Amino acid sequence: MKDSTTTVFKQSSIYGLGNIIRKFSGVIILPLVKVYTSEDEFGVWMLLETIFMFTLVLSGWGVKSGFVRWYNDMKSPADKRSLFTSATAFNYLVSVLISAIIGVLLYRYSAAILKYEVSAKLILLFMAAGLFRLFHDMPFYILRLQQKVAKQTVHSSVNVILLILFTIYFLEIRRLGFEGVFMAQLAANLLTFIGLLPIIKRNTSPDFKAGELKDIIHYGLPLALSNLLTIVLNLSDRHIINQFFNPAESGNYGLAFKVANLLEMVFVSSFITSFTYFYYQSFKNPDSNKDFLRLQRYFVLIIATAGMGIVLFSGEIIWLVSAGDAYYQEGIFLIPILIMGLIFGGLRQFFTLPLHKHKSTKIISRILIAAGLINLTLNLVLVPTIGKAGAAWSTLAVQFISMMWFYYEANKKEAIHFNFKQTIKLLSIWLIIMTAGFYVPDNFWLAICLKALLMAVFVISIIAFRIIQADELNEVIRMGKKLLSKK
Repeated sequence: MKDSTTTVFKQSSIYGLGNIIRKFSGVIILPLVKVYTSEDEFGVWMLLETIFMFTLVLSGWGVKSGFVRWYNDMKSPADKRSLFTSATAFNYLVSVLISAIIGVLLYRYSAAILKYEVSAKLILLFMAAGLFRLFHDMPFYILRLQQKVAKQTVHSSVNVILLILFTIYFLEIRRLGFEGVFMAQLAANLLTFIGLLPIIKRNTSPDFKAGELKDIIHYGLPLALSNLLTIVLNLSDRHIINQFFNPAESGNYGLAFKVANLLEMVFVSSFITSFTYFYYQSFKNPDSNKDFLRLQRYFVLIIATAGMGIVLFSGEIIWLVSAGDAYYQEGIFLIPILIMGLIFGGLRQFFTLPLHKHKSTKIISRILIAAGLINLTLNLVLVPTIGKAGAAWSTLAVQFISMMWFYYEANKKEAIHFNFKQTIKLLSIWLIIMTAGFYVPDNFWLAICLKALLMAVFVISIIAFRIIQADELNEVIRMGKKLLSKK
């Protein structure tokens, strides 16, 4: 296995550790929120998360993606500091303006948007907490670009620990209910931002690169507009469920999505984040295509295996994070559909990278906008008839269409070899084992043992059908031992 593969896996493991800590916090925070809020308030909390995602994309305005693309083109440390200063100043200014606008809109139209009346104080807490969370992004980006992944993970993990502690304090001790959820977010995000100030100071300079800032805005603007529309359209499922049903039903779907999203947060996001920064630094290397193909292969195997684990144990995970509420067990049947969509979505992100390499952001924009419109249309057709299952099937269909579309466009720029036959074989085994998991008896300990057995059967099957070769498996094991020995 090449050094490049080891580097990506090592950094992925560090990102993954931080993401595991963040996801593990949900084991504490989600039950607390569930206990101290009503079903409608829990659903509103999920809806407000989608509004924050909208704010996050809108505040970036393409500068963050352009900054990542341009940073390694800067020849001197001084130029890099100037670029960071310019991008950060623009990003923070836009973040403040966007947060203020969305806050006013929520204050005036929250009843129509959420089908629930929220107080002005709660809106203020939500927007202030979100604003300081937006301020984390640029220092996190610079740490990733400087390959200081451990340091970035430490700051991210501190934010999670603070969030857990403040959530326990405001909900369990102070008993402040729904407002306490956002008080905890505000306190944790503010203190984390204060801890990031030395990094911001160290990477800034008095120079302002107006020309480069204009260039990265021009590069990132198509992505910003498409990502904005994509977020609106792709996150519309929870709002459509809310409008046709109620906030509680939207919350039910939202919790199932959170459980499925373990795959995205811990595995897909960690791997793609690590590989993206490596890819931008190495795509001029003549061996970069070999690295791309090899890592793409390992990526598929990892997310398929991890996704199988989440699907098999989804009932136990939902029971844990919902504090044993039987209402949320309805979401179990959604998780395999959502997981399959996330597997296709992970491959979509892989196939997007060659288009970024060739600065083909307009193509990316067109695909994302089209995918968002398809998703919205499918949701409007399916949700009224089959409920939240319609939202899950819409997500799966759109992720598959997007993956194939990006693969087609990326192949126009450079040859990308993807073993469809092997992938179909892998997904066929995945579906068989997943289906068997639904017939496991209800007895808790017996179910745990049988599910662990099915997980082992899945791993053995991908070896037996030569989806992963024995030498590759041995190399992965050796690499894992090597990484662990360094920790």
